[in-house]
Amino acid sequence: MTIEFRRDLNKSFFIDPKKGEKSVTSEVRYDPLTGHISRVFPFRRLNLHRHDWEPFVEKSRQQFCPFCPESLDKATPRFTPDFYPQGHVRVGNAVAVPNLHPYEKYASVVVMCKEHYVPMSDIYTSMIVESFKAALDYLQIAQKYDADGASYSSLNWNYMPYAGGSLIHPHLQVLAGPRPGTYDQEMYTAACNYYNQTGSNYFNQLIQAEQEAGERYLGQTGKVHWMTTYAPRHVADVTGIFPDKSSIWDLNEDDLEQIAQGIVKITHYYDRINMPSFNGALYFGTQGDKSFSLMIRMVGRFTIFPLVGSDITHMQVLHDDPWTVMLPENLAEDMKKDFAG
Repeated sequence: MTIEFRRDLNKSFFIDPKKGEKSVTSEVRYDPLTGHISRVFPFRRLNLHRHDWEPFVEKSRQQFCPFCPESLDKATPRFTPDFYPQGHVRVGNAVAVPNLHPYEKYASVVVMCKEHYVPMSDIYTSMIVESFKAALDYLQIAQKYDADGASYSSLNWNYMPYAGGSLIHPHLQVLAGPRPGTYDQEMYTAACNYYNQTGSNYFNQLIQAEQEAGERYLGQTGKVHWMTTYAPRHVADVTGIFPDKSSIWDLNEDDLEQIAQGIVKITHYYDRINMPSFNGALYFGTQGDKSFSLMIRMVGRFTIFPLVGSDITHMQVLHDDPWTVMLPENLAEDMKKDFAG
């Protein structure tokens, strides 16, 4: 059983008032693991204007921020003594606190650093490593506290408002619950089926297939392999895979450093092309699951010009069909220089 990079090419015809009859080709791609549809719109390059966050950031500085150092201990909730007696989970400058508005049984917010605002160009590895370590510590505490109720975990990052970030101060959303999310469950099921049918880990096979194809493979940071995603969930979609790592118990600080190095390359690339926001996620398997490998997913977020509106439409919300205007192969060609160094 080989990995299939399947796509349908659709040609549409219309009369252009300036150029006469014209044809345009679009694509429907299928995720090799889940079979999910992803639509690639005809225009291949996305030219974004530089977005100036400074006025918004300056306004936020004049308002109350519960995550800034002078307020954090006073304004943020604390974990109950039976869960974690110290109240907050601290790693370096990162602090994990309970989420005031949880949308999972166990939900934490990790305040990533002391700085109120970190421009995308200034995102640095130690900030990510400390924050991810605090998140992992929290998830491990939750799983020891309630093994069944915290079976499935994810670590998530909404950078700036276009990506759903409610506060400017850098922070992560960390979740654990008895059941995985919808997309997560589909991945786990498909990966398990692949493993049962082939005896091989799908993600290891994907790395090999992408390396051989060469069109989307970007390179490695340590043992982490990075590639532009064949069937994107959104614009500038990049996937990272850490072979032989799966659960929240498998990662050490060196592993987090390798992951962080790749994320910094991606965020600095986003900055270079004027992508103003991004979403990121780490998907974890359960302990001992040989069918799943730790996966990192990063997607860019922007607004429909002139800097109003949303990049999420009926396609995603009501049809669950992701779309992108950046061809993954073009994205890879542009990004490879960022991973070459």
